[in-house]
Amino acid sequence: MLNLDTKSVRFLARMGARGTLGQALYDYASEGKEFYAVSADLVHASGFDRLVKEYPERVLDVGIAEQNMIGIAAGLAGEGTPVIATTWAMFASVRVADQVRNFMGFMQKNIKLIGMDSGFVQSRFSYSHANPPDIAIMRAIPGITIVSPCDGIELYHAIIYAMEHVGPAYIRLTGPTLQPIVHKEPYIDFSYGKSIVLKEGKEVALVATGNVVNNAVCAAKQLEENGISVKVIDMHTIRPLDNQMLESLREMELVVTIEEHLKNGGLGSAVAEYYSGLRTRPRHLILGVDDYYPLPSRLEYATGAAGLSADKIVDMVQKELNE
Repeated sequence: MLNLDTKSVRFLARMGARGTLGQALYDYASEGKEFYAVSADLVHASGFDRLVKEYPERVLDVGIAEQNMIGIAAGLAGEGTPVIATTWAMFASVRVADQVRNFMGFMQKNIKLIGMDSGFVQSRFSYSHANPPDIAIMRAIPGITIVSPCDGIELYHAIIYAMEHVGPAYIRLTGPTLQPIVHKEPYIDFSYGKSIVLKEGKEVALVATGNVVNNAVCAAKQLEENGISVKVIDMHTIRPLDNQMLESLREMELVVTIEEHLKNGGLGSAVAEYYSGLRTRPRHLILGVDDYYPLPSRLEYATGAAGLSADKIVDMVQKELNE
């Protein structure tokens, strides 16, 4: 495995999400672990170049046939062998929803489906590739773990953890090629359904997932300068949700969920569903994409337009507190 240290944190940040995926699987293969990697004409884009060169028997490229990819992955996972399947997030959720429902949801095949370049990173290609409703679609299918890591080191841990954990999972990759470093230490306590507190605070809780966790950290610093005590939580797993953490936030003045996803059906919806059954609950502000298709644009512009930049988060929180 990769010798995890402070240098590896910077190394994985420079690799980007897809490069980190390839590095994690290469390291996993180097340990002699059994698995298959299947991709829909995206072997290079998935970071599998070294894996193909040194372990060609583990990698299959099915071409531009995402639905077939899930069926093939299910066959390879027939005896419980873990199978990584990769394609763009839009196709991993919308195009293959029926196959995911049958093979991953109902049959519980040991497939780890990777939705690459989710959120706004492919906004320049317009609605066909950008900001898919992938969390909402996966949440509608029972039995699939949903993970959205916030940086390279967390993604590395998430991939290794998923390969060792029996059962279907959807892992959502977000962020630019040069990823922000949220976790500065190489070893983090990663497990499904257990969020990570990045900063303690008493008044406002920022609960974020994916690439925008870094924006939440930056926003918290600005809010602290304005005299507001802010807690920041990296909610890397949307299913199972960390209900114990949400329970601990009930006395907060405001809970803000932040996601590079539609407001409908994502992290914010999951948190709202949990709080809806409680007699006492905090005010809850959902920050995400409204009911529209984003225009083709750069990542930074799309993020700001959706109100998910650090400055916009600060503005929305202050506005909510002043009402």
